[in-house]
This record gives sequence, C-alpha cells and structure tokens, in this order.
Amino acid sequence: MKASAFAAIGISIMVATSAQGASVDPESFAIEDASGKTVKLFSSNQLRTEFKTVTITTTTPWSTDGAKIQWRGPPLLDLLHSGGLDTLSSVQIVAYDDFISDITLDEIRSYGPILALERSCTRADVTKGKCQAGQQFRAIDLDEKGPHFIVWPLDKLPSSYVPARNSIWVFFPVAARPSPQ
Repeated sequence: MKASAFAAIGISIMVATSAQGASVDPESFAIEDASGKTVKLFSSNQLRTEFKTVTITTTTPWSTDGAKIQWRGPPLLDLLHSGGLDTLSSVQIVAYDDFISDITLDEIRSYGPILALERSCTRADVTKGKCQAGQQFRAIDLDEKGPHFIVWPLDKLPSSYVPARNSIWVFFPVAARPSPQ
C-alpha cells in the first residue's frame, strides 16, 4: 500500500476519534451556534473562493531566528460575519484536537488575523518537492498542524501578548462558536 493511502487511513481514523462536536472533515471550517450545532460549513475550496484573500508577512511566537513567513487566507472577521458571530464580544475557536481558544472581537478587529490556508514556499520546499520552482504559496500540510492556522501580525500585537496570549494562534482550527456568557 502506498504512503498516501496510509496517510488517508490515518486521517480517517483521526476524524473518527477527534474534534467532538466539531466539523468531521478536517479540510473544512464550521461556524457553530452556542450549542455546537453547525450553522455554516465551508470547505477549504470555498474558503479560498468565497472570501477575499489577505496575505500577512510575519514571524510567529515559534519562529526561529526571526524568520518571517507569508501566510494567505481569508480574514477571520469575514468568516465570523458570514455566520453572524461578528456582533458578539468574544468567540471560541475550536481546534481539531479539541483545544479551545477564547478570542475577543476587539482583538480580532484591532489586529486582523486570518484563517491561513497557505504559506509561502521556501527553497527547502522546492528541494523537498512541496513546491515547484517559481511557485509562491502552498497548502499548509498536516506536519505543520494544518490545513488551517489562525495567524496574527505578530509585530502589531502588544508585547504583553507573547507568551501570555499565544493561545490565539490556533493550529488546525475547525470551528468558531460563541463564547459561553
């Protein structure tokens, strides 16, 4: 059996055992109501085509040597707006592994995070065959805790946010829902 078949089996097993109450398709992002019921569900393709795309060039709290990466995807605020969550004071972002991060709408409006779907290609990516020569962006792979990642412009965040608010950088987010009041 090919490695890609093993990977697909592994993903299927993870889907069956993870993200209780969240979207069962790791390639999608759900907008949920307060009870966790899906109100809207967007595939990765819909996220790329139905929303404007923004590019953020930034380091992350885990970057080595201050390396900046370009990340591309729809603004998180636009996704929240599509499901009526943009009028709340805060939302929960749910990751595939059931990690939950509470994020205020004031933070989202002030700093403009994106739901990154792609990252810039590097020379190493070309060498490893993840990108073709001249390709600018590629999908965020599972090894990088993708296919989605909440990315913030680190240089615009208050210095007190690192490491105190590192939880707002959510790897593998699959849903957004109202925070409990």
